Amino acid sequence: MSDSYSQKQAKQNINQQQSYYQDIENLDIYTSEQTEIWLPESPQPQKLEQQAWRLKAKAIVWAIALSVLPVLAVGTAIHYHGTQLITKQIPQLKQESAQGSAATELAIHRQLSLLLTGAGITAVLGGAIAALIANRAIRPIQNAAAISTTIINRLRPESEENHSLIASKDELLILETNINLIKELLSGLLWEQKAEAEYSQLLIKISRYIRESFNEENIFRITVEEVREALNLDRVAIFRFNANWNGTFIQESVTPGLPKILSVTVSNPGFEAGYIEQYRNSCIRAIDDIYQADLTDYHIQLLEQFGVKSSLVAPILKGKQLFGLLIAHQCSRTRFWQQSEINLFAQIAMQVGFALDYARLIEQADTKINIAQVFIDTTRRIRASLNEEDVLKNTVEEVRKALSTDRVIVYGFDANWYGTVIAESVVPGFPKVLRAEIKDPCFAQGYVEKYQAGRVQATNNIYEAELTDCHINQLESFAVKANLVAPILKDEQLFGLLIAHQCSRARDWQQSEIDLFAQIAMQVGFALDHARLLDQFEQEYQSSNRIFDLWQE
Repeated sequence: MSDSYSQKQAKQNINQQQSYYQDIENLDIYTSEQTEIWLPESPQPQKLEQQAWRLKAKAIVWAIALSVLPVLAVGTAIHYHGTQLITKQIPQLKQESAQGSAATELAIHRQLSLLLTGAGITAVLGGAIAALIANRAIRPIQNAAAISTTIINRLRPESEENHSLIASKDELLILETNINLIKELLSGLLWEQKAEAEYSQLLIKISRYIRESFNEENIFRITVEEVREALNLDRVAIFRFNANWNGTFIQESVTPGLPKILSVTVSNPGFEAGYIEQYRNSCIRAIDDIYQADLTDYHIQLLEQFGVKSSLVAPILKGKQLFGLLIAHQCSRTRFWQQSEINLFAQIAMQVGFALDYARLIEQADTKINIAQVFIDTTRRIRASLNEEDVLKNTVEEVRKALSTDRVIVYGFDANWYGTVIAESVVPGFPKVLRAEIKDPCFAQGYVEKYQAGRVQATNNIYEAELTDCHINQLESFAVKANLVAPILKDEQLFGLLIAHQCSRARDWQQSEIDLFAQIAMQVGFALDHARLLDQFEQEYQSSNRIFDLWQE
């Protein structure tokens, strides 16, 4: 970024400060250029004592000088002038009184000595008081210098400038410099807080757009477009993993003129061992310069193909499982990723995971609603049938439409547990099996009791289901690749099987489809019971009419 020196220094220092005052979403940040973060301690007592003694010495010397010297000067001047006066007057006194002159001179000299001694004592006491006052006066300055130094050390790493200030042992210089640095850092802090506020608004905006999407395609499209615009990136893409931890770029927003990577499949044999576990733990990887990030030659060549100079990668977790990666590329230049940008990117990746979970829940709810409606409609049409043939015909037609499968049949048993296909609905182009007779001597021994107990069997791929060769050959003759089987109970006895065939491909049967299929098979049994009762009632009614007609005759 083309920031001024002060802004760049301030951002670096604010990132240092955030390690003290903020908890950034419990995310482990893995950067390509490992910078050791130095957490400064308070200055050592010995250094502080040296710093304090130098300023204290200055203050005490000046206090003593200003308090002691005037007193000494006055005392000395008095002593001097007194001595001069005595010297002039002694001869006169000697002429006037020879006997008392010596005693008078001695007394005067004694008084002058006492005066000089008192002046000295006064000077010492004044110096001591001045030193005590000076010491108390400079203590707030010492504390302010120490506190400001601690603040500076927390806001910025230890530097040569800090060492030079300590070596200078001048608290006033340290305090003045620290105040200037704090002013500079506060400007950077305000700038950083403003940027974080803007990023917070962007996160709210992008999260709202993402959560308003109710399917994966829209979620991915909105994410890459909004993130690229918000962070002024050259490319944002979503990479989806497959079962082997290779993957494909499934969505992309890229600046015109740069290589497109949409639908590109990446196979990296060393990827799983290096980063999968870290991404599962919500780690973020920021690479400021791909040539200084200790990447493998393969990885560098791959990024060079896409024109990448800097990258930022965050995991997308769907249902607490690693779904893929949200990837940002800077291709026009290298880029020093700011902590606020990394945090925003990680939060958006997390919101994408939440949105995918939400979309899945909505899809499941919609599926349940649709299945319930299909079940109601299918059951109504089946129960509207008044005879067994119509019940079975409507069943196979409605179930094939509901499950979008290639063939649905009803297989009816005889007394020996052999059977015949008594109803069929099949997509044109596939073999018809209506009236086909199937004899399976193993069925009576191994499966009758299971189906009588309500067993439902779903086979996603007949070649992976450990079926016998005889069974596979039989299914292959009907072009079956996957099937779904549920029992039909009539009068609480196994009447036959409702069977769905997928012939065009193997099929992963969903649990909701299996449940719907089993419930419809149960309703078919109820409909057959109902049709039987109607048939009995009709027969009894006709028999009564014939008796009545005979009685009338």
